[in-house]
Amino acid sequence: MTAPHRPTAGLLLPSTLCAALLAGLALSCGAASATRSMFGGRLPFHVTIAPDANDNSAVAVDLVVVYDARLVEPLLKLSASAWFAQKRQFLKDHPSQVEVHGWEWVPGQEVGDPSIAYRAGARKLVLFVDYGTEGEHRAALQPQQPFNLVLGNADFAVEAAQ
Repeated sequence: MTAPHRPTAGLLLPSTLCAALLAGLALSCGAASATRSMFGGRLPFHVTIAPDANDNSAVAVDLVVVYDARLVEPLLKLSASAWFAQKRQFLKDHPSQVEVHGWEWVPGQEVGDPSIAYRAGARKLVLFVDYGTEGEHRAALQPQQPFNLVLGNADFAVEAAQ
C-alpha cells in the first residue's frame, strides 16, 4: 500500500516565498514615505507665483512643521492672518514642538524647487499664506508628500507633485 500523496514543503516554499516577497515589496513602497517622516528628512516642493499674485503685492509664506500632535488642531483653527499676528508668541510658547520655514516672494518671481529639512517625529505640516484678501489661506499637508504650491491673485492652491 502506498502512502497518500501530500504536497511537499518544497512545493509550498516558492508560493509562500513569492507571497512574502510581494507583501514586503508592497509595504516597502508605502513605508518609504512613512519612514522618511519617522526619521526626518527633506521635503521638496515646487512653487509657481502668478504675475499678479496677492493683488500685485509680496506674499509671505510660512510652512510650519508640527511635532506635537496636540498642536495640529489649534493651528488648523487659525487663519493665515491670525497666524502671522500670533506667530512670535506661539513660537515662544512651543519652542521645540514646531519649526517654521518662512519666505516672502513677489509676484512673478521664479522660485523653482525649494525644500525643507525636518527632524524625526514630524506629525503634520501647516501652510499659511498671507494674502490681503479675506479667507483662511491655510492648508494641512503630510510631511512626507512632495507638493506644488501655486500662488494666485487672491488665493493659493496645493497640488500633488507628479
